Amino acid sequence: MPKSNQRQNKNKSQPDTRELRPIEIDETIVSGKTTKVNGGENLTITVPIEDFLQQIGAFQGIEGEDEAEQIHWEVFEQKLEEIFATTNLEVNPTNLKKYLKYLKQNLTIPCLVTGMEEFEWEEHYTMGPGSKKEYQKLKKTQPSYTDQFNLLKLDNKLDVEYGILAVLERTTDNRKFTLPLADLETVVEDSINAELLEDYSMWFFTYCD
Repeated sequence: MPKSNQRQNKNKSQPDTRELRPIEIDETIVSGKTTKVNGGENLTITVPIEDFLQQIGAFQGIEGEDEAEQIHWEVFEQKLEEIFATTNLEVNPTNLKKYLKYLKQNLTIPCLVTGMEEFEWEEHYTMGPGSKKEYQKLKKTQPSYTDQFNLLKLDNKLDVEYGILAVLERTTDNRKFTLPLADLETVVEDSINAELLEDYSMWFFTYCD
C-alpha cells in the first residue's frame, strides 16, 4: 500500500475510547441448535466450559477404565491357563484338582477369613421372610457371613457344584464347619492370601455352568 494511503488511514477519525464498551469474554461452549422463539429472537443453549471439560474427562475416564479392566482380565486368564496348562478354563473335576494343588502350594494356612456375602442358609432371613429372632438363634449353631473363621485346611474331596471346600474353625466358640472356599474372603486385605481367594472365587463363579 502507498505510504500516502497509509497516512490517510491513520488520519481517519478514531472512535472515542471513552465511548467503547469493554469486551466481555463468556467462557461457554455453545451446544444444541439455535431456534427462534416468539418475537423472532434466536435462542441458543450454552454449556459452561468447565462442565463441558468435565464431561469430556469423565468420558475419557470411562474409556480408560474399560481398557484397564480388559487388560486385567486378559492377565487373569493367562494366569488360569498357566495353572491348568490348558486354554479350557471351565469348572470341572480336572481343573478343580489342579486349582486345589495350586492353592495348597501357595496359600498360607491358617489364615483368618469371613463370608464374602450371606451364606446360602441365611438368605431366607436376610432377604426373605424369615424372622430375625429365629435367625439370631440359628447363628449360634450355624456359620454366618458375619463370623470370622480360621481357615485350617482345604478338603481333598472336591465338589463340582460347590468347588473346593474349606475346613474352618469359628474364632468365637471354636466350632468347626466345612464351607465352599468360593464363599470366603480374607479378613486382612492387600495380601497374597486375599489375592489367591479372590482369584479363585472369580474363576469359580465366572466359569461354572
